[in-house]
Amino acid sequence: MAPGHGSVLAGKVAAFARQHVVNFAQTTWRTIRHHEHRLAERHGYSDMPLATRGLAAALLTVLTVGFVSAFTLRGNEYRAVAEPVVSLDPLATLEVPLPAAPRTVVAGKTLSAIPEAQPTADAPAADHAIAGRRTPTLLPTGKGMWFHTLEQTGLSVEQIVEQAKATGLSHLYVRVGSSKRGFHGGLDLDRLLPAAHAAGLEVVGWDFPYLHDPNADVQRALEAIAYATPDGHRIDAFSADIETGSEGVQLAADRVDYYAANVRYYVGPGYPLIGTVPNACLNETFPYAEVARHFDAIAPMVYWITRDPAADVACNIDRLAPLGVAVMPIGQAYDPAIDNPSLVGLMPGYDHLAAFMRTAAEKGATAVSFWAWHTASPEMWQAITDAPWYSLVPMAPGHDAPDQVAVLQRLLNVYRYAVPVDGRYGADTIGALAQLQTDLGLAPTGTLDAATLDAVRSTSRG
Repeated sequence: MAPGHGSVLAGKVAAFARQHVVNFAQTTWRTIRHHEHRLAERHGYSDMPLATRGLAAALLTVLTVGFVSAFTLRGNEYRAVAEPVVSLDPLATLEVPLPAAPRTVVAGKTLSAIPEAQPTADAPAADHAIAGRRTPTLLPTGKGMWFHTLEQTGLSVEQIVEQAKATGLSHLYVRVGSSKRGFHGGLDLDRLLPAAHAAGLEVVGWDFPYLHDPNADVQRALEAIAYATPDGHRIDAFSADIETGSEGVQLAADRVDYYAANVRYYVGPGYPLIGTVPNACLNETFPYAEVARHFDAIAPMVYWITRDPAADVACNIDRLAPLGVAVMPIGQAYDPAIDNPSLVGLMPGYDHLAAFMRTAAEKGATAVSFWAWHTASPEMWQAITDAPWYSLVPMAPGHDAPDQVAVLQRLLNVYRYAVPVDGRYGADTIGALAQLQTDLGLAPTGTLDAATLDAVRSTSRG
């Protein structure tokens, strides 16, 4: 049954109060972080003096409990996202349609705490991600690197961009928020996006949803996607880092499905969404299908530790590819002793990263990335630099560089333009590329020219 008007009003007041608490918390945090000494730890959190940390925690706890508890009606139950708290007006300039109503029916059922409703006529089908070829959503391709904040890298923005280009990176992942800290990526995005875009680098904003309040997680994702720098730049794709219960996530298939479906509903079918997920060969009960149902790609965290990196990434791609979305593996560029001192001496080397990248390419991946910038050794950086399997360059029929042609062929297959990956730029590749160009509104020449390459590499760039 639909709630009464009083319940609806109370829900709006609760949302208003929660958003103001989040805004105040973000402002407080930004002030504190200018005076703290940050350690580059595995999870990128700060190591403030005890007194400062205690005072900040106490202040934020009192504010959060006092306001949120006073207005929250159903604790962590699902609530319909009737009126987004964040301003979504900037989305209009992304040419992504913003539906007038939320997605309330998920996977063929109405969740118990959601008012009875039917999806609007323009709501995407729940299984759109596996329903056959459609106009492609352009995902990052090539080699990428992850970090939490610019400060964590220890480099200036100019140095980050310079090193990324020298390494042959095509995209960067930067954290923009989490359930615990809200959206906090604005300052970093203001600095990074203009410089990265000027250098031809794409930027993926990533967020850590704990799914205790999926509506708040949806709102925060939309805020990150809608965020524009003063000069109009936006992130090129969004990734949700959906972890397991051991990380404090309230993991359940219906929560993941609800979260992913609503993010997809609000941004429309053309915005690139990437689900970052645990190793599929170690977490068989994880709801991978619910992520793939609504997102365009899955990025498994293939941290091999003591296993063979080639076998580990092959297993992940074999298990996830049948879900019908692109698989974008994340490799291990850190010493596992950071998390477990008993694993000292297991730092990955050049050959480990090379085997991971080569096998991922052979299994059809068009993009790989690594965790993390601040933990990668010079040997790891060199392995990433030397990898030849992900360089997409302009080329014409008859191009005599099999590795480069194979990159194009793998990309065409990811977008479901079936073509043999044989390294030969013949009739099959020409025809598939011409169809992709047609679907992108380009002249169907069958040649990977600069215009086509730019279209493939570009998404929502400002």
